[in-house]
Amino acid sequence: MARPYKNIIRVPVMRELESEANFRPFEGATRVFIIEDADCMNDQAANALLKTLEEPPPTTHLILTTSNPTALLPTIRSRCQVIRFAPIPHDQIEKFLTEKEAMHPADAQLLARTSRGSIGRALETNIESYRERREAMMTVLTALSLSGDRVQLLHSAEALAAAKDRSDYEQQLDVLESLIRDAWALSLGQPREMMVNSDLYSQLRKIADELRSERAAAWLSQIEELRGELDVNINRRIASDALFVSMAMA
Repeated sequence: MARPYKNIIRVPVMRELESEANFRPFEGATRVFIIEDADCMNDQAANALLKTLEEPPPTTHLILTTSNPTALLPTIRSRCQVIRFAPIPHDQIEKFLTEKEAMHPADAQLLARTSRGSIGRALETNIESYRERREAMMTVLTALSLSGDRVQLLHSAEALAAAKDRSDYEQQLDVLESLIRDAWALSLGQPREMMVNSDLYSQLRKIADELRSERAAAWLSQIEELRGELDVNINRRIASDALFVSMAMA
């Protein structure tokens, strides 16, 4: 099993997998190697996997899992057989969390909606940490949409840049994206039931009333552009300042 470390799978992990894959199974007929969240491979790691992926030994099977297949290199995708798993409906995840995990209904509902159809992701998410990140990102979205408070945006950029690691940094961006999508959906007439953050309906409704589709689309594009730059070890403080300033100007 290969997993990301701090949201990245690097070359040494793939080199070790490549070496192990060439050994015959000690017991059983085959050996199975799973690369979890394969979209987290950097380009060097993905390229290191290519030869084994193209011509694996007859006793070796490679399974790559991802929730974002378009983030994989085309050379990786072209060598894989795609098997799609539909996300689990929110209501089923919510029922599981309340009945099997004895979770408070409000917490279960929020985790189910943020899980993107994965029970595992719902169980791994710390609800209090999520709410703290969400409160911080609501401050950003309010400053962008309603108050126009540039000073607050710079304070928020400083707090974002102080994230303990890349994973924490990207999780905060995830939350900001979910809030933008909710507000955008409301502005287009989608019902409250379709929201991820439905408990923030009143606040997001005010933002939605002032939000243009072109601006929401630009914000999401700017966030994704920043994500792409994280692989080159950019200065997070400068990048966060630049992100919020550019979003304010969109």
